Amino acid sequence: MMLRTLPRVAPILALSLITLHAAAQGGDADRSTDKPAAPDKSAATPADADDAEHADASARDAKPKPHELKAEPVVELPPPSSVAAPRTRIESGCPRTNFEDKTGWRLSLCGYAALNAMHDSTQSFGAGVNNAVVARRGTYAGDHDQMQFTAKDSRLTVDASAPPTHGIEAAGLIQLDFTGVMPSETTENDTYVFGTPRLRLAMMKLHTPVVDVIAGQYHDLFGWGGTGYFPSTLGFLGLPGEIYHRQPQFRLSKTLHTDAVDVDVAGAAVRPVQKASGIPDFEGGLRLAINHFTGANQQAYGQPSIGPASIGVSGIARRFEVAEFVRKPADPVQKVGWGFALDAVLPIIPRSSNDDRSNGLTVTGEFTTGTGISDLYTGLTGGALFPTISNDTASPVPPYYTPNIDSGIVTFDANGALHTINWQAVVVGLQYYLPIGGGRVWVSGSYTQTKSTNITVLTPIPNRGSVYFKSEYEDGNLFVAITDAVQLSASFQTVRQLFGDGVSARNNRIEFGSHFFF
Repeated sequence: MMLRTLPRVAPILALSLITLHAAAQGGDADRSTDKPAAPDKSAATPADADDAEHADASARDAKPKPHELKAEPVVELPPPSSVAAPRTRIESGCPRTNFEDKTGWRLSLCGYAALNAMHDSTQSFGAGVNNAVVARRGTYAGDHDQMQFTAKDSRLTVDASAPPTHGIEAAGLIQLDFTGVMPSETTENDTYVFGTPRLRLAMMKLHTPVVDVIAGQYHDLFGWGGTGYFPSTLGFLGLPGEIYHRQPQFRLSKTLHTDAVDVDVAGAAVRPVQKASGIPDFEGGLRLAINHFTGANQQAYGQPSIGPASIGVSGIARRFEVAEFVRKPADPVQKVGWGFALDAVLPIIPRSSNDDRSNGLTVTGEFTTGTGISDLYTGLTGGALFPTISNDTASPVPPYYTPNIDSGIVTFDANGALHTINWQAVVVGLQYYLPIGGGRVWVSGSYTQTKSTNITVLTPIPNRGSVYFKSEYEDGNLFVAITDAVQLSASFQTVRQLFGDGVSARNNRIEFGSHFFF
């Protein structure tokens, strides 16, 4: 209740939209990376949220380091030579090598210990806001506040790299947090105190003179996840309307490198959203980075790094084979889903050294549109469910439809016709590094808008008060790097949703966080 009247972060929205417009005018360039000069920058990000505890509330992906946010394996080619050339770098989730033997094998262990405390004006969310439905006024959850503490976002990363063989370099990474799904009968105490390990990343990366390969569970190529486009925020990723997802996949990519720019081309076969479809989802992307146009860039609530301006486009295509809408389905109904994403990071006030980020100003942005892709936004359903089958025969046992696909992606209309649900979203982030201690104090803000053009019309009129078709989210954040390993933060977050019956609901959150990076 104490937060219900707090104002929205209007200045953040205005400045963010202006800077995003400037980025669009400039057009050609943006490529964010966690490290100053790594052709394959898989930026580590920390905040995450796709499981039960975080809703899976926002994920904090990266294990950053004092001055570089490094994450999932980044492997660079050794320079061509007739003699075996020494490795220049094989990096994954950890900034330092803990062990290296005489043959060239390297092993690292890193992570962070986190504490998050959140106060909400309603009882709508778990640890993460994500895209969960806000409880409406007039309900118990909508009229009462709540307080949560959690250390379950703490993260552990193990990575290894092998010595190069015939010009091929290999690295692997496994990353865990403690936000795994708990049994439904678990007590509230056990939910917060006991952390079930959850597999976040588990992948191998090969770098060859011809093509690079990723095999395993990693960020989706759609939205260029893990490459520097996440906004700076204390909120658990994904924020409302943000593409934030990880999948088992097989990816091929190629980086065309010059001193001035890098161009990345990639394609991936990804675990299908519905196993009954019989084929994988397909994702592809193209990204351009301007290597000497760099700025300070914090991913979620990780440690800031210096990365180049970049722009990435990506797409996804998938097929659905949904059991027909009858009591005893015999045949599937087929539909196609697709999505398009445009991501950018632009240093407004460039910076070239992470030792002094003072007055650095960077904007990030993402635009997405598509249909049948709600699962790629963390926890997004909009409240959509499958309809019930009419009991025309007045059977004492009403007919029941058992779907073979997760809720919120597709649904049936009143005539039993299958439709994919449309979603479109914009995410804008801004981060500014104060001239204090070389930029050890910084502020950031995010604005997102998410909307659906057909979720309301596909929902029966009596149920339209349970689905929302538009969401707006804003946050403002303060970060302080007390030491190279300790970071404290505070955040205000507000989200408003507009429901199919015209009623709106809002939640205000105040959050505090502490992180010890090792």
